[in-house]
Formats: sequence, C-alpha cells, structure tokens
Amino acid sequence: MEMQQAPESAPPRWLRPFYLVAGVFFLGLGAIGLFLPLIPTTGPLLLAAFFFGRSSTRLHRWLTTHPRFGRLIADFETGKGLPLSTKVIAVVMMAAAFSYSIFAVVSHPALQALVAVVGVGAIAFVLRLPTAPR
Repeated sequence: MEMQQAPESAPPRWLRPFYLVAGVFFLGLGAIGLFLPLIPTTGPLLLAAFFFGRSSTRLHRWLTTHPRFGRLIADFETGKGLPLSTKVIAVVMMAAAFSYSIFAVVSHPALQALVAVVGVGAIAFVLRLPTAPR
C-alpha cells in the first residue's frame, strides 16, 4: 500500500496552529480597518485568506464565500486581480500612511529612506496586480 503525499503547498502539521493564529490576527486587523480610515482592509483580508488556506479549510471557505469580501478574495486567489476601485483606495491609503510615517513618525534619514523604499515597493506591487473586471 502506497502512502499519499500532501500537496507541496500544504504546510507541515506543526505550523498549522501558527498559520491559524496569523489568519485570525489579520482577519481582526482587516475588521478594524472597516471602521478606522488609516488601517487597510484588503491587504489583511488577503493575508487572512492565505493563512486560513494553510490552516483551516472551513475558515478559508467562510472567508472566500463571505457576501461582502468573498468575491474580492476569490478573484485575487485565482489570478483575476483586484477591482480598480480597490487598487485606487489601497494606493492612496498606502501613500498617505507611508508619507505620514516618513514625515511625522521617523526622524532618522536612513530610516525615512527605508520606509520610502518599502512604501514604493508595496505600491508598485499593488499596481502590478491585474485589474479585475467589475
């Protein structure tokens, strides 16, 4: 009798609790982002789906079939991308948050440069994603 191997993307069993905790954390962060304007919602929800996909089939299915966010997450996971409105909001909010960090929070020039590089990279990543049809 031959043993079946888990798919390559399946994490080791001992990592699943960590992925579950990370998924719950990012789901909570995304939920907070619904009510606080400077905290994003889309990114944390995509991360929650990623971590739930590696830890809990039930939670992943719940998130990807959610009436409000499910389509967005499912489209992203299948490579269809993000809607234009989501990309615009994400880029504007990231630009605002990174600018605030650079000019009001971080005072050392080297750290300001680092924050700027990370911000440009994050914004470039979002802009390079495919734009999903409405």
